[in-house]
Amino acid sequence: MAMFRRSVNEQHDRTADELALLRSELGQELRAGLGELRHLNAELRQQLGTSLESGLQDLRDELRELRRELNDAHKTITDARRESESLRLELETARREAAEARTEALGRAAENPISTAVAPNHEPIPTTAVHAPVPHEAALDVSDSEPAEQAPETAGQRTLDAVLEQAAGISAADLICHRDAWAFIVEQAARNAHFRVPGLATNGDDDEQTNVTLSGRTLIAILSALHAAQQSHTTSREDRALASTYYSRIASVINDALPSQGDAARTRIVIDDRPPLAPDNAIN
Repeated sequence: MAMFRRSVNEQHDRTADELALLRSELGQELRAGLGELRHLNAELRQQLGTSLESGLQDLRDELRELRRELNDAHKTITDARRESESLRLELETARREAAEARTEALGRAAENPISTAVAPNHEPIPTTAVHAPVPHEAALDVSDSEPAEQAPETAGQRTLDAVLEQAAGISAADLICHRDAWAFIVEQAARNAHFRVPGLATNGDDDEQTNVTLSGRTLIAILSALHAAQQSHTTSREDRALASTYYSRIASVINDALPSQGDAARTRIVIDDRPPLAPDNAIN
């Protein structure tokens, strides 16, 4: 019986030793495996970080290049629009000058129809102008009335000078009008030495409106051209009406302008007459 117990105890001790050995080997294997996993994890993180940094740098470079190309394209489009606007202005100026020259030639031909006529196979027919005698009293009346006729022009010139001086002090003004109105203003002012083509025009409250920013120098050119157009006798009735209306609208706003005080609003000129809003209780 004692021998049996001793045999059991020996087996129990051997089993305990084997279990302890297995635990030690298993612990070592686990520690070695965890070490390898940590090392692999660190390498993967490093490789992933390097790849991400390289990819992000490539993306930054591509975005920077795209931004540069977009800026170049925008500049090219802006320059092309300005060149197109300048060419259009030159074309309109050439057309207007040709029309004025043709009108002036027709006017001279209408004033001297006999002196320019030539009979077929004959020398030009000489003509003698016949002048009716002017009474002495009528001559006196005409001479007395000349200063009275020149007085309004002198007063108008003084008014124009005052408006031009007021416009010279304006740094920038926003002009909002229809595209056709802006085209007419450009046609009139393009030949003035102080006219400068504004930057890119934008839409106003609707698609038909144009919003441009004008300098004081350009305002001077526009006012001078519109004043000359409304005073010219060779200008058509329609052009005189447009020039007079636009001149009065621009001049009225400029006359009310004052030197800037702090964050004052920029001068704003609107050429857009609209009917009054109907009351809510209006009877149809």
